[in-house]
Amino acid sequence: MEAKAPWTLKVRTILALAMDDERGRDLQSKAIRRRLRELAGQAYARELGAELTKLEADFARWRSGEIDPFELSDRIHRFHNGRSRELYVFYDPRDSEVSVARAVGHRILDRTEVPPEILAALEGKIEYFARMFAENEPDEGG
Repeated sequence: MEAKAPWTLKVRTILALAMDDERGRDLQSKAIRRRLRELAGQAYARELGAELTKLEADFARWRSGEIDPFELSDRIHRFHNGRSRELYVFYDPRDSEVSVARAVGHRILDRTEVPPEILAALEGKIEYFARMFAENEPDEGG
């Protein structure tokens, strides 16, 4: 069974630290909330696509005979009940602020894609997620 990285904790638990952020009030206009949902949707599509690419590789292994259909089925099941569900929770539309902050902090969205007023309002949350990402990123040096 695969061990879960600490950053896969539920978003609502992670967000507890940022609830005092006064700048969150700057994100209440309909236009800003709509843009946050759009950005969260873009990040979700990118992250889900990356995970599906990994699953696609398992289909190639099955077609080449490297794994049997039962192993492929098990991997599909693990994907559905694991990473797919985690992403669904991370990108809950009711938490677009957190989703966007996480996506920027984890480099799924580039800062240049996010309007400056949103970046400014989410900076504390973005930095939190960036620190979490850096702590859990595999060491390039080996």
